[in-house]
Amino acid sequence: MAKPQVLLTRAAFYKPGWIESHWPTLAARADLILSPHDKGQALLDDAAKADVIYARGFTVSREMMEAAGPRLRGVVASGVGVDKIDVAAATELGVPVVNSPGNTITMAESTMLLVAAFAKQLFFWVDLARTSQYPNSAQQGREMAGQTIGLIGFGRIGKAVAKLANVYGMNPIAYDPYVEPSDMAPMVPLDELLARSDFVSLHPLLTPETRRIINAGTLRKMKKTAYLINTARGPLVDEAALIDALQEGVIAGAGLDVFEKEPPAVDNPLLHMKNVIGTPHGLGQAAEARRRCAVMAEQSMLALIEGRMPELVVNKDVVWRHSGNGI
Repeated sequence: MAKPQVLLTRAAFYKPGWIESHWPTLAARADLILSPHDKGQALLDDAAKADVIYARGFTVSREMMEAAGPRLRGVVASGVGVDKIDVAAATELGVPVVNSPGNTITMAESTMLLVAAFAKQLFFWVDLARTSQYPNSAQQGREMAGQTIGLIGFGRIGKAVAKLANVYGMNPIAYDPYVEPSDMAPMVPLDELLARSDFVSLHPLLTPETRRIINAGTLRKMKKTAYLINTARGPLVDEAALIDALQEGVIAGAGLDVFEKEPPAVDNPLLHMKNVIGTPHGLGQAAEARRRCAVMAEQSMLALIEGRMPELVVNKDVVWRHSGNGI
Protein backbone atom coordinates (compact mmCIF):
# COMPACT_ATOMS: atom_id res chain seq x y z
CA MET A 1 0.00 0.00 0.00
CA ALA A 2 1.35 3.42 -0.98
CA LYS A 3 2.31 5.74 1.85
CA PRO A 4 0.41 9.01 2.36
CA GLN A 5 2.05 12.10 0.87
CA VAL A 6 2.81 15.14 3.04
CA LEU A 7 3.82 18.32 1.21
CA LEU A 8 6.48 20.52 2.81
CA THR A 9 7.36 23.65 0.85
CA ARG A 10 10.43 25.85 1.15
CA ALA A 11 12.74 22.89 1.37
CA ALA A 12 15.61 25.12 2.52
CA PHE A 13 13.93 25.34 5.95
CA TYR A 14 14.74 21.69 6.63
CA LYS A 15 18.36 21.00 7.44
CA PRO A 16 19.67 17.44 6.98
CA GLY A 17 18.36 15.24 9.77
CA TRP A 18 15.76 17.76 11.00
CA ILE A 19 12.73 15.76 9.86
CA GLU A 20 14.02 12.48 11.26
CA SER A 21 14.85 14.06 14.63
CA HIS A 22 11.66 16.12 15.00
CA TRP A 23 9.10 13.91 13.23
CA PRO A 24 10.40 10.33 13.54
CA THR A 25 6.97 8.69 13.45
CA LEU A 26 5.71 10.78 10.53
CA ALA A 27 8.94 10.15 8.58
CA ALA A 28 8.34 6.42 8.93
CA ARG A 29 4.62 6.54 8.13
CA ALA A 30 4.53 9.00 5.19
CA ASP A 31 6.45 10.12 2.14
CA LEU A 32 7.46 13.74 2.69
CA ILE A 33 7.52 15.86 -0.47
CA LEU A 34 10.20 18.52 0.03
CA SER A 35 9.27 21.18 -2.49
CA PRO A 36 11.51 24.18 -3.19
CA HIS A 37 8.49 26.14 -4.45
CA ASP A 38 6.20 28.51 -2.56
CA LYS A 39 4.09 29.76 -5.48
CA GLY A 40 3.26 29.21 -9.14
CA GLN A 41 2.33 26.20 -11.23
CA ALA A 42 5.20 24.13 -9.86
CA LEU A 43 3.70 24.44 -6.39
CA LEU A 44 0.25 23.47 -7.69
CA ASP A 45 1.78 20.41 -9.33
CA ASP A 46 3.31 19.41 -5.99
CA ALA A 47 0.03 20.08 -4.18
CA ALA A 48 -1.78 17.72 -6.54
CA LYS A 49 0.16 14.84 -4.93
CA ALA A 50 -0.57 15.80 -1.32
CA ASP A 51 -2.74 14.11 1.28
CA VAL A 52 -1.65 16.68 3.87
CA ILE A 53 -0.09 20.14 3.42
CA TYR A 54 2.22 21.51 6.11
CA ALA A 55 2.08 25.31 5.92
CA ARG A 56 5.29 26.95 7.08
CA GLY A 57 5.90 30.48 5.86
CA PHE A 58 3.80 30.41 2.68
CA THR A 59 0.23 30.97 1.52
CA VAL A 60 -2.18 28.06 1.10
CA SER A 61 -4.78 29.31 -1.36
CA ARG A 62 -8.07 27.89 -2.60
CA GLU A 63 -6.32 27.14 -5.90
CA MET A 64 -3.71 25.08 -4.10
CA MET A 65 -6.30 23.06 -2.16
CA GLU A 66 -8.34 22.53 -5.31
CA ALA A 67 -5.20 21.25 -7.05
CA ALA A 68 -4.89 18.58 -4.35
CA GLY A 69 -8.53 17.67 -4.89
CA PRO A 70 -10.52 15.13 -2.85
CA ARG A 71 -7.39 13.38 -1.60
CA LEU A 72 -6.46 16.38 0.59
CA ARG A 73 -7.11 15.50 4.23
CA GLY A 74 -6.00 18.68 5.92
CA VAL A 75 -3.70 21.69 6.17
CA VAL A 76 -1.48 21.99 9.24
CA ALA A 77 0.06 25.35 10.19
CA SER A 78 3.51 25.46 11.76
CA GLY A 79 2.41 27.86 14.52
CA VAL A 80 -0.69 29.42 15.99
CA GLY A 81 -1.49 31.78 13.09
CA VAL A 82 -3.58 30.62 10.12
CA ASP A 83 -3.89 33.98 8.36
CA LYS A 84 -1.92 32.68 5.36
CA ILE A 85 -4.40 29.85 4.85
CA ASP A 86 -7.74 30.43 3.10
CA VAL A 87 -9.76 28.98 5.97
CA ALA A 88 -13.12 29.83 4.41
CA ALA A 89 -12.22 27.97 1.22
CA ALA A 90 -10.88 25.04 3.23
CA THR A 91 -14.16 24.77 5.15
CA GLU A 92 -16.14 24.89 1.92
CA LEU A 93 -13.94 22.15 0.44
CA GLY A 94 -14.22 19.93 3.52
CA VAL A 95 -10.58 20.42 4.54
CA PRO A 96 -9.69 20.78 8.25
CA VAL A 97 -7.22 23.55 9.07
CA VAL A 98 -5.11 22.82 12.13
CA ASN A 99 -2.73 25.09 14.00
CA SER A 100 0.20 24.27 16.30
CA PRO A 101 0.11 26.71 19.23
CA GLY A 102 3.31 25.53 20.88
CA ASN A 103 4.65 29.06 21.33
CA THR A 104 2.13 30.14 23.95
CA ILE A 105 4.63 30.37 26.80
CA THR A 106 7.37 32.16 24.89
CA MET A 107 4.97 34.70 23.37
CA ALA A 108 3.48 35.48 26.78
CA GLU A 109 7.01 35.93 28.14
CA SER A 110 7.90 38.13 25.17
CA THR A 111 4.88 40.34 25.80
CA MET A 112 5.88 40.81 29.42
CA LEU A 113 9.46 41.51 28.33
CA LEU A 114 8.26 44.49 26.30
CA VAL A 115 5.95 45.63 29.09
CA ALA A 116 8.83 45.52 31.57
CA ALA A 117 11.20 47.30 29.19
CA PHE A 118 8.82 50.25 28.92
CA ALA A 119 7.81 50.27 32.58
CA LYS A 120 11.47 50.45 33.63
CA GLN A 121 12.54 52.68 30.71
CA LEU A 122 15.21 50.08 30.00
CA PHE A 123 16.59 51.48 26.76
CA PHE A 124 16.81 55.03 28.10
CA TRP A 125 19.05 53.77 30.91
CA VAL A 126 21.11 51.65 28.53
CA ASP A 127 21.74 54.70 26.33
CA LEU A 128 22.63 56.75 29.39
CA ALA A 129 25.23 54.22 30.51
CA ARG A 130 26.72 54.03 27.01
CA THR A 131 27.29 57.79 27.02
CA SER A 132 28.69 57.74 30.59
CA GLN A 133 25.90 59.86 32.01
CA TYR A 134 24.43 59.79 35.49
CA PRO A 135 20.66 59.39 36.09
CA ASN A 136 18.62 62.45 36.91
CA SER A 137 15.27 62.67 38.61
CA ALA A 138 13.53 63.96 35.49
CA GLN A 139 13.37 60.49 33.94
CA GLN A 140 11.48 57.89 35.91
CA GLY A 141 10.13 54.44 35.25
CA ARG A 142 7.09 52.82 36.78
CA GLU A 143 6.39 49.81 38.91
CA MET A 144 4.49 47.16 36.99
CA ALA A 145 2.46 46.29 40.08
CA GLY A 146 -0.83 48.14 40.04
CA GLN A 147 -0.71 48.90 36.30
CA THR A 148 -3.59 47.79 34.08
CA ILE A 149 -2.82 45.66 31.04
CA GLY A 150 -5.58 45.34 28.46
CA LEU A 151 -5.54 42.16 26.39
CA ILE A 152 -7.27 42.30 23.02
CA GLY A 153 -7.76 38.62 22.23
CA PHE A 154 -8.07 36.15 25.08
CA GLY A 155 -7.11 32.79 23.64
CA ARG A 156 -4.17 30.66 24.77
CA ILE A 157 -1.59 33.44 24.62
CA GLY A 158 -3.85 36.12 26.08
CA LYS A 159 -4.63 33.89 29.05
CA ALA A 160 -0.92 33.10 29.53
CA VAL A 161 -0.14 36.84 29.56
CA ALA A 162 -2.88 37.41 32.15
CA LYS A 163 -1.38 34.70 34.33
CA LEU A 164 2.07 36.33 34.21
CA ALA A 165 0.61 39.81 34.70
CA ASN A 166 -1.12 38.63 37.87
CA VAL A 167 2.21 37.36 39.19
CA TYR A 168 3.65 40.87 38.71
CA GLY A 169 0.72 42.39 40.58
CA MET A 170 -0.75 43.95 37.44
CA ASN A 171 -4.48 44.23 36.74
CA PRO A 172 -5.32 42.36 33.51
CA ILE A 173 -8.57 43.09 31.69
CA ALA A 174 -9.61 41.54 28.37
CA TYR A 175 -11.70 42.05 25.27
CA ASP A 176 -12.67 39.06 23.15
CA PRO A 177 -16.23 38.63 21.81
CA TYR A 178 -15.62 34.92 21.11
CA VAL A 179 -14.40 33.84 24.56
CA GLU A 180 -16.38 33.20 27.74
CA PRO A 181 -15.61 35.36 30.80
CA SER A 182 -12.71 34.12 32.91
CA ASP A 183 -11.53 34.58 36.49
CA MET A 184 -8.07 35.42 35.09
CA ALA A 185 -9.18 38.79 33.68
CA PRO A 186 -12.52 40.61 33.63
CA MET A 187 -14.07 40.95 30.18
CA VAL A 188 -14.84 44.56 29.22
CA PRO A 189 -15.95 46.37 26.05
CA LEU A 190 -13.14 47.42 23.71
CA ASP A 191 -13.60 51.16 24.34
CA GLU A 192 -13.40 50.61 28.10
CA LEU A 193 -10.26 48.51 27.74
CA LEU A 194 -8.55 51.19 25.67
CA ALA A 195 -9.49 53.95 28.09
CA ARG A 196 -8.39 52.11 31.25
CA SER A 197 -5.20 50.34 30.15
CA ASP A 198 -1.65 51.44 30.83
CA PHE A 199 -0.51 48.77 28.37
CA VAL A 200 -2.64 47.48 25.48
CA SER A 201 -1.43 44.11 24.18
CA LEU A 202 -2.69 42.41 21.01
CA HIS A 203 -3.36 38.65 20.89
CA PRO A 204 -6.22 37.90 18.45
CA LEU A 205 -5.93 35.85 15.29
CA LEU A 206 -5.71 38.02 12.18
CA THR A 207 -9.15 37.96 10.54
CA PRO A 208 -11.13 40.47 8.46
CA GLU A 209 -12.74 41.62 11.75
CA THR A 210 -9.45 42.16 13.58
CA ARG A 211 -7.41 43.63 10.71
CA ARG A 212 -6.41 47.18 11.77
CA ILE A 213 -8.34 46.89 15.01
CA ILE A 214 -5.79 49.43 16.19
CA ASN A 215 -6.31 52.51 14.02
CA ALA A 216 -6.48 56.28 14.32
CA GLY A 217 -9.79 56.09 16.17
CA THR A 218 -8.86 53.40 18.66
CA LEU A 219 -5.43 54.93 19.34
CA ARG A 220 -7.08 58.18 20.40
CA LYS A 221 -9.14 56.26 22.96
CA MET A 222 -5.97 55.15 24.76
CA LYS A 223 -4.26 57.09 27.55
CA LYS A 224 -1.48 59.45 26.48
CA THR A 225 0.75 57.58 28.94
CA ALA A 226 -0.17 54.13 27.56
CA TYR A 227 1.97 51.76 25.51
CA LEU A 228 0.86 49.50 22.67
CA ILE A 229 2.36 45.99 22.51
CA ASN A 230 1.99 43.82 19.39
CA THR A 231 3.58 40.38 19.27
CA ALA A 232 0.75 38.83 17.21
CA ARG A 233 0.39 40.00 13.59
CA GLY A 234 1.44 43.28 11.97
CA PRO A 235 -1.80 44.01 10.08
CA LEU A 236 -3.70 44.20 13.37
CA VAL A 237 -2.32 47.75 13.47
CA ASP A 238 -2.70 50.58 10.97
CA GLU A 239 1.00 51.51 10.86
CA ALA A 240 0.47 54.94 9.31
CA ALA A 241 -1.97 55.83 12.09
CA LEU A 242 0.43 54.46 14.72
CA ILE A 243 3.31 56.56 13.35
CA ASP A 244 1.15 59.68 13.52
CA ALA A 245 0.00 58.84 17.06
CA LEU A 246 3.56 58.33 18.28
CA GLN A 247 4.81 61.52 16.65
CA GLU A 248 1.91 63.55 18.04
CA GLY A 249 2.12 62.12 21.57
CA VAL A 250 -1.29 60.44 21.37
CA ILE A 251 0.25 57.43 23.16
CA ALA A 252 3.58 57.05 24.95
CA GLY A 253 5.18 54.30 22.87
CA ALA A 254 4.93 50.93 21.15
CA GLY A 255 6.64 47.56 21.39
CA LEU A 256 6.41 45.72 18.07
CA ASP A 257 7.66 42.27 17.20
CA VAL A 258 5.54 42.30 14.02
CA PHE A 259 4.96 44.76 11.19
CA GLU A 260 2.53 45.21 8.30
CA LYS A 261 5.35 44.36 5.87
CA GLU A 262 7.98 41.85 6.97
CA PRO A 263 10.82 42.26 7.16
CA PRO A 264 10.16 45.98 7.72
CA ALA A 265 11.86 48.40 5.37
CA VAL A 266 14.98 50.03 6.79
CA ASP A 267 13.38 53.45 6.34
CA ASN A 268 10.23 52.51 8.28
CA PRO A 269 9.86 55.41 10.76
CA LEU A 270 8.88 53.01 13.54
CA LEU A 271 12.41 51.59 13.58
CA HIS A 272 13.93 55.01 14.27
CA MET A 273 11.72 56.36 17.05
CA LYS A 274 13.01 56.64 20.62
CA ASN A 275 9.64 55.52 21.99
CA VAL A 276 9.45 52.31 19.90
CA ILE A 277 11.04 48.93 20.51
CA GLY A 278 11.03 47.01 17.24
CA THR A 279 12.11 43.40 16.69
CA PRO A 280 11.87 41.36 13.45
CA HIS A 281 9.16 38.80 14.34
CA GLY A 282 11.77 36.94 16.33
CA LEU A 283 10.72 36.99 19.98
CA GLY A 284 8.90 33.68 19.57
CA GLN A 285 12.00 31.88 18.31
CA ALA A 286 12.66 29.92 21.51
CA ALA A 287 14.09 26.43 21.08
CA GLU A 288 11.48 24.95 23.42
CA ALA A 289 8.62 26.61 21.54
CA ARG A 290 9.81 25.44 18.13
CA ARG A 291 10.16 21.90 19.42
CA ARG A 292 6.68 22.03 20.95
CA CYS A 293 5.15 23.34 17.71
CA ALA A 294 6.86 20.56 15.76
CA VAL A 295 5.49 17.89 18.10
CA MET A 296 1.96 19.32 17.83
CA ALA A 297 2.21 19.46 14.04
CA GLU A 298 3.40 15.85 13.81
CA GLN A 299 0.56 14.64 16.02
CA SER A 300 -1.97 16.50 13.87
CA MET A 301 -0.55 15.17 10.59
CA LEU A 302 -0.56 11.62 11.93
CA ALA A 303 -4.18 12.00 13.01
CA LEU A 304 -5.19 13.24 9.55
CA ILE A 305 -3.57 10.35 7.68
CA GLU A 306 -5.10 7.89 10.16
CA GLY A 307 -8.61 9.26 9.62
CA ARG A 308 -8.87 11.00 13.00
CA MET A 309 -9.87 14.62 13.45
CA PRO A 310 -6.98 16.47 15.16
CA GLU A 311 -7.61 18.19 18.46
CA LEU A 312 -6.44 21.63 17.30
CA VAL A 313 -8.78 22.19 14.34
CA VAL A 314 -9.46 25.87 13.72
CA ASN A 315 -12.50 25.54 11.41
CA LYS A 316 -14.49 23.38 13.81
CA ASP A 317 -17.62 23.47 11.63
CA VAL A 318 -15.88 21.74 8.71
CA VAL A 319 -17.60 18.65 7.34
CA TRP A 320 -14.71 16.22 6.87
CA ARG A 321 -15.15 13.51 4.28
CA HIS A 322 -12.18 11.46 5.51
CA SER A 323 -13.34 10.87 9.10
CA GLY A 324 -12.54 7.32 10.17
CA ASN A 325 -10.92 6.59 6.80
CA GLY A 326 -7.18 6.21 7.32
CA ILE A 327 -4.49 5.63 4.74
